[in-house]
Amino acid sequence: MQVSPAGRGVWKVRADSRVGVLVGDGWEIRIRPRLDIPRLMFLVAYAVNQRGWKDILAPFEEERDEVAAIASGFSWHALRAVERGPIRGYRRRDERGDALRGRVRFADQVARGGGLPIPLEISYSDYTPDVIENRMLITAASLLLRMPRVAPIARRRLLHVRSRLHGSRVLHDWRGVRAPNITRLNEHYAPALALSERVLRDLSLSEKSGQLASATFVFDMNKVFEDFVTAAFTSSMRKHGGAVRPQVGEYSLDEEAALRLRPDIGWWDGGRCLALLDAKYKAIDDGVLRHDDAYQMLAYCTAYGLDRGYLIYAKDSGAETRTHVVRNAGTKLVVRALDVRLEPEELLAHVDQLARLVAREALVAVAA
Repeated sequence: MQVSPAGRGVWKVRADSRVGVLVGDGWEIRIRPRLDIPRLMFLVAYAVNQRGWKDILAPFEEERDEVAAIASGFSWHALRAVERGPIRGYRRRDERGDALRGRVRFADQVARGGGLPIPLEISYSDYTPDVIENRMLITAASLLLRMPRVAPIARRRLLHVRSRLHGSRVLHDWRGVRAPNITRLNEHYAPALALSERVLRDLSLSEKSGQLASATFVFDMNKVFEDFVTAAFTSSMRKHGGAVRPQVGEYSLDEEAALRLRPDIGWWDGGRCLALLDAKYKAIDDGVLRHDDAYQMLAYCTAYGLDRGYLIYAKDSGAETRTHVVRNAGTKLVVRALDVRLEPEELLAHVDQLARLVAREALVAVAA
């Protein structure tokens, strides 16, 4: 977002691909997406769980505000996760105590000096709810409770989640925290963890003298669309074999590996890249390709030795699929537009069509 003075106390605000809410002392800015909230929440839910997205989506559907929708969906899934009791795990604790518990840390005991037998320097394993899964949930709940316009029912659920996770510490530095691997023990936490990761990534607070000075909950539609396309394309390509690998950065444009390339999505057969896709949340006018996107995909195709690359756009309406052939290179830049306003099943059917196209053209190129 760009903010610039327009004179006479008026400021001009220009939004980019980020949407959400910014709140300060006596002011509030809301940036609404072009996409309806139910459709936006479908993109988020499908990226979280390709098989169970309908269950994840259910709590989102009643809200018409993106922040309220995230709070509603997260609170529902978090409460569902902890209803049967928070999960626990073993954590090592190093303490001083008057009674022996676990084992004595003899090196620390001697280093402390003084020749006193107590207190003891001990280490033990504590079976505790203070594990990363619970810490992520309680931190996300605490942050959302400080946001305005959270629906009363969602606020009650968030408070209940926080009370059920008593004994779990709030994360003080939640930036970049990622959910742990999903296993048999924490699989019932999976939707709540995925949503908490988004909250922790996209929500920030600033305080002044103990009071909330500002709050920002803004997420990037480019990332939302990229996550959806990656998840949906991966699911659709399973029937065509190979493997979909996102954000592979092992190729570069130069021999010194100084110009690293990281396309959004690659379709691989072992160590060979068969196709590359880049997802862009941009409206395109009559299928006309943006120059910077074209240069980027041409660099990808050159480095990976492919004769074509696919640029996947989110479109508003009517954008036509086109193929641009690069002069003197013969590289084809295929523009495809996914209409994210469609009903979920129809949008997923379009992704299936895209997967069939990519697989067919890639295999023809390999055979040639």
